[in-house]
Amino acid sequence: MKKLLICCAALLSGTVLCARSPIEGDDTSKTVWPTEFREVEISSSADGRIQKAYFYKTRSRKPQPLIVSLHTWSGDYAQKDPLTAEILARDWNYIHPDFRGPNRRPEACGSPLVVSDIQDAIRYALENSHADPRDVHIIGTSGGGYATLLCYMSLDYPVKSFTAGAPISDLEAWYWESLGRKQKYAADIAASVSSHGTFDAAEARRRSPLYRPFPGGKRQGAKLFINEGIHDGYTGSVPVTHSIRMYNRLVRDMEPESGKEVTPEEIIDLVTKRCNPAADTMHKLGGRTVWLRRTCGDVTLTLFEGGHEQLPQAFSMLPIEGDTRDYRLRIFTIGDSNGNNPGGWVDQLKAALPQSDIYNLSQGGRTIGFDNNGREELNALRNVDSYIAEARKQPGGKYDFVIVCLGTNDAKADFASRQEEVTANFEKLLDRIVKARLTGKTEGSLVFVTPPPMGTENMLAKYAGGNERLGELVPKLKKIAEEKGFAVIDVYHPLQKVFRTYAADGVHMSPAGQRIVSRKIVERIEELLK
Repeated sequence: MKKLLICCAALLSGTVLCARSPIEGDDTSKTVWPTEFREVEISSSADGRIQKAYFYKTRSRKPQPLIVSLHTWSGDYAQKDPLTAEILARDWNYIHPDFRGPNRRPEACGSPLVVSDIQDAIRYALENSHADPRDVHIIGTSGGGYATLLCYMSLDYPVKSFTAGAPISDLEAWYWESLGRKQKYAADIAASVSSHGTFDAAEARRRSPLYRPFPGGKRQGAKLFINEGIHDGYTGSVPVTHSIRMYNRLVRDMEPESGKEVTPEEIIDLVTKRCNPAADTMHKLGGRTVWLRRTCGDVTLTLFEGGHEQLPQAFSMLPIEGDTRDYRLRIFTIGDSNGNNPGGWVDQLKAALPQSDIYNLSQGGRTIGFDNNGREELNALRNVDSYIAEARKQPGGKYDFVIVCLGTNDAKADFASRQEEVTANFEKLLDRIVKARLTGKTEGSLVFVTPPPMGTENMLAKYAGGNERLGELVPKLKKIAEEKGFAVIDVYHPLQKVFRTYAADGVHMSPAGQRIVSRKIVERIEELLK
């Protein structure tokens, strides 16, 4: 196996003979952080030094997950973090610690201070936010993936999940690989682990997750996701073998006779072909082909079509506490394609409330009050009486909640000159729903979910300018709904910066994006039930 790995490293190194730029994602440029995030100072429990971080605490009154996002190899706490948009969309707790900054000093780069600082950051966030201590998740890419693996192997706190994207697992191996590629990372490692000016291989191993003692019971029930683009090592600077070797090492610790390791033959095939002819190419992760997925216990290795990167969709894999509720509710939903499509927000709501009875009358193309594509049956205002009649025919005839989510199709280009009609139609629609008295309560039983945003680039002509029209329309719809006694859930504004991640066509979100909407609905229902 050692000879095999040397061969694989040589194959990868041999593809590049000149110096390369820093790895993708290792952007060290400072940025202006969103105003919702504040800079904080944390006193190190190890040496008393102040370690800075960016911190966000949920506005929700219900405990929310804590995301610990780790900066990349050359970055620090102030480095731009693409996860901030995801945090604001979900309103989760978040901390972005420094843990001694860039990995080019002995006190950084996998030293004992690194893990201690990250644990201090977790403690600070739990003490200063409404975070659920059972729901802590560590995420990092590249150097952050390296630190994530270090935490998996060494952290004392019972973190619920670890997501390591494109991680370094063996510093000694990466030193030689980087040296062969003439990349700056070899000098960084040498500066961190050298003894009297000589590269110290033993110290590099001590700082490598691959050689750390297996944590055993400390990781009871904790998930570890190792995600790697198959082209890393060719188009990126961390060979895919780092992820495979780490996974294989954990398999040998957990289930040594299970046969779940990636075999030497498979490694050679993956490294040389950069694909897997035997893979099911219908299996996707964030729209990318998954070339290999292997699981042993709570550890999952995923090699996907990509390079040195962490997919934003990694958020959707997190095992969040309380994703399902045991409420026995009767709910009536009226929506458009986002509520009707398989995996849409209604399907996600059914999964989150498995004991509840949800009667769904959503339909693709439905509007608030227009005959979309000339079809009268897509006009909610024209047909609302029949919806109400159908809802009354269902067993019981009464509902705990009526949820309406419409407006996307009213913002289409065909109706651009008729936007003033939308609010008038909406007011009439809600009046009819209120007068129907489908719920047993007079307050807190009617819910309006705003339409989600649309994309703004490369859109079909029929949706051109739709997001701008929604931007003007949504505040008006919210005001009308509140005046009619509806509880309002705004998904338009929180989803703005992440929408295209989850909606490839700029209109219809994937199940992972729809789950964000569903979670917001469930949390609001819980508030209304109190």
